[in-house]
Amino acid sequence: MEYYFTTKEISLLLKTPIQFIRKMIREKRIIAYKVGRQYIVKEQDLNNYLDSVKYER
Repeated sequence: MEYYFTTKEISLLLKTPIQFIRKMIREKRIIAYKVGRQYIVKEQDLNNYLDSVKYER
């Protein structure tokens, strides 16, 4: 069973404003699906995004 995150859940998880998450969705950096008036993101799509922006120090 797949788990879906709302933009609010992602913003709390990443400690970033909801507006930033929405911007990332608009720029198609995060794959999201619109359900009613809100966006939801598959757990795997969020993990893929996070993997793509990781860097080593």
